Amino acid sequence: MPAPYASMDEEQDIRLPHPTVIRTGVMSEARTRTQRLLNNIHHMRVLDRERRFLARVQYRSVNGLGLMSSTYGPAVEITCSPPISLVTVSFVYGGAMLTEVAGHTVVAGGTRAAVFCYRDTVAMRWTPGMRQLMLTVEKPLVERYLRNLLDEPIHQPVVFQPELDLESGGQGVTAAVQTLRLALERCGKAGPPPVLAAEIEHGILTALLLGQRHNYTDAIFSARSLPAPRVVRRVVELIHSSPQTAFTVADLAAFAGTSERSLHAAFRRQLGTSPMSYVRRHRLEQAHEELLRLDPATGVTVTDVAMRYGFTHTGRFAAAYRARFGEPPSATLRR
Repeated sequence: MPAPYASMDEEQDIRLPHPTVIRTGVMSEARTRTQRLLNNIHHMRVLDRERRFLARVQYRSVNGLGLMSSTYGPAVEITCSPPISLVTVSFVYGGAMLTEVAGHTVVAGGTRAAVFCYRDTVAMRWTPGMRQLMLTVEKPLVERYLRNLLDEPIHQPVVFQPELDLESGGQGVTAAVQTLRLALERCGKAGPPPVLAAEIEHGILTALLLGQRHNYTDAIFSARSLPAPRVVRRVVELIHSSPQTAFTVADLAAFAGTSERSLHAAFRRQLGTSPMSYVRRHRLEQAHEELLRLDPATGVTVTDVAMRYGFTHTGRFAAAYRARFGEPPSATLRR
């Protein structure tokens, strides 16, 4: 699996598994069909008439998250105006994307991605041959996670800084997008199971809200009082009662009646671990018990069990399993 970004002159495979596909040499058709996928209106203009226009667009979405790969051939200008119900992160390959938004110029390409909230009109110029892999996140999903990171209500829309450095704060976003691509590839047309989908969603939203500066960053990281010990006990009981439920930290914080960050701090203080680390450890123990019970003749594999409990990377699952139980999961299954 290639990384979600590469140097500007590196050939990068941005194809998606089992996507909706648009392939056309007619610009108006490409624009109209892309608008339907993203549920917004934008305008497109070809800037280089000497190069053949050929839109190659792929899109795949899962529960409020989406990935779109696109390339058009010649230099193009794309203008997007609000209202648009998405936050997007654009990874750029084989060229550069120059964007004007709210009087500022943003250049994406190489180790720089672009993050847009579309509160203002966004005018993008793509260089010839440029390819884009774009993460789309529905705004209500961003707001739900933001509320769970704060101890106060949201009074205005979240506004991200538009330029994302993929070699510093953007590494978490890069890794989360890579995990989403991997899950879509391995889980086929049906998509990832609920526990795994929740893990991916949490990884992307947490990386974006904690790794990229926005107008609520200072509020997220300001000091807050910690919840009482009984709150952690109630959350632990919930985790143990439903090992295959697709919990996220946001879900656990809502159940506890506290913010996500406060719950995280309380878990660290009382149990020495984070809420999601505790969830994963419990899921690992449940996977171990299931492997002990399984008959290999049924055809159920270690990967099947790992995916059911939210482990998308089988190599990391096997390493964590061996570290916890002193043998690989395949050995447990063969017993």
